[in-house]
Amino acid sequence: MNARPHVGNWGPKANVALIFASIATVLAVAALVTAFVIAPPPLGWIGFAIACAVVVGLGAAATVLIPRMRVSAPRPAVTGDADRRLLVVADASCDEDTLCNGIQERLEGRVAVHLVIPVRVSHLRFLANDEAEERRDAEETMLITVALLQRRGISTTGNVGSDKPLESMTDALGAFPATHVLLATPPEEESYWLERDLLAKARALTKLPVTQATVASGQPPGSTDRAALAAAKRFVSVERPRPKDWKERIS
Repeated sequence: MNARPHVGNWGPKANVALIFASIATVLAVAALVTAFVIAPPPLGWIGFAIACAVVVGLGAAATVLIPRMRVSAPRPAVTGDADRRLLVVADASCDEDTLCNGIQERLEGRVAVHLVIPVRVSHLRFLANDEAEERRDAEETMLITVALLQRRGISTTGNVGSDKPLESMTDALGAFPATHVLLATPPEEESYWLERDLLAKARALTKLPVTQATVASGQPPGSTDRAALAAAKRFVSVERPRPKDWKERIS
């Protein structure tokens, strides 16, 4: 069954809007109190403006610089069988052929692979809620890679994750009963700003073994041949696994 990857990602943006709405409300109330109660001289208003700028700057820094993770991740999916399954969380810039080779080399008897490609987005685009282009790039990498793996006879599914690699990993573990996690990232100088210390952070979030592989970057985003991409979309099955699917297989 074919299905489009999950693309909903409104939660973090709603939080950003709430933060700035709260800051604006507080500053508006403070301005009214200052104007009608304190009635400061012109120099006082200059100081108030500087204080407002500092508060807004701190609010912007909080939404961009502080890593955002859910308070509680989904419970990991489990099965009653002894099959080994590999979850791959890969950077959207990874070369698809090289990534496939790396996954195939690490199968080691595993019967299924699920590939998650997080959205790779800049600080500015995150704040502007403009991830459409980056999401297309992630979907492109996912579709081509899953199609290549399926053509090699490897049982593979895939989906596009959120703009946070760790959250993408924990979300996938809630639906796919992996026994091992592989993080595929580009060389350090090309890494995504939310991939810093990714291996250590990922190991802190799961009891499963987690390894990391460096994969060379592929073509620049958007340069993939459209005909090849269309063929991948027709060939690939990218249905996102659901916990109940595995429970039904057990029974």
